[in-house]
This record gives sequence, structure tokens and C-alpha cells, in this order.
Amino acid sequence: MPEIKSAFEHTRGIVIDIRNYPATFVPFSLGSYFVSSSTPFVKFTKANMNNPGEFTFTGELNIKNQGKAYGGKLVVLLNELSQSQADYTAMAFRAGNNTTIIGSTTAGADGNVSTILLPGGLRTMISGIGINYPDGKETQRVGIIPDIEVKPTIDGIRQGKDELLEKAIEVILKN
Repeated sequence: MPEIKSAFEHTRGIVIDIRNYPATFVPFSLGSYFVSSSTPFVKFTKANMNNPGEFTFTGELNIKNQGKAYGGKLVVLLNELSQSQADYTAMAFRAGNNTTIIGSTTAGADGNVSTILLPGGLRTMISGIGINYPDGKETQRVGIIPDIEVKPTIDGIRQGKDELLEKAIEVILKN
């Protein structure tokens, strides 16, 4: 991370593409580069084991600045294929000082995963906690809603364009 932060220190903007499932967990290690102070980005709901069916909010989880915050613009690209860790990562980056999220709404399938074994060798999985923005707004089943909605067009695909990336560059270059 130090090398990444150093390489981008004097740039006008950074584009992070999470139209996928991130290979590395970076909400805190990289997210800390985009906030100037400790900033809440998520809170969870958890089950009350003493009262089945009751869920309560936890406290907010913060991203803490770990040095000089990035001074340029951060643009995050996502789409409906972004889910789980990508949702969570987008939430962390959204807490940044100058972040714009571009694309289409994510799958909204974030949270921890618990496996339930079923008869016949079958299994299913559920999330055992709720994921919410600090204001309580849900992300599960809702997704991360972009600040600027951009979807690939048939013409753009035919021409080999990445219209989301083009919009990201436009946002960075705009005063």
C-alpha cells in the first residue's frame, strides 16, 4: 500500500474498478488513504440470541486516516456483478473526502456467509448479519446505488469503448 499511495500522491484522480469480486480486502488499508479523519462507513445488525427475531444495530465502524489523505478525486466503478466484498469495499471508499461512484446498482449481496447443511448432501448459505450505512440505510437486497448511473450501450460495446471508464475520466478532469 505505501508504494501505491506514493505513486498516486500527485495525481488528479484515481479510478478503482470493482466491477468484479475483489481479490484483496482493502477497505481499511486503502480506504484510509481517502479520508482525512476517522470516518464512519458502516454499521451492522446482529441477532439477539435471547429474543429470536430481534435484530439490533451495532456501533458504527470507522475508517481511520493513516497519514496524509489523498488530495485528488476518487472514482469507483461498479455494476450488477459487484457483490459481497465489492459492496463493502464501495461503502468504505464512498466515505472518502472526494469520491464519486459510477455504474449501475450492485447485487446487494453483502454480509458474512453461514453455511446450512441440508439432507441429501445439499447446502445453502445465508448472511447472518445486516449491512447498513451509518444512517441505518440498508445495502442488502438494495445494493450500492451509484452517484452517476452509467451502463454500457450496444454502440459502445461494438466500438470497444468502456463508457464507465470514459465517464470516470470526465469526472476527474472536471473542475
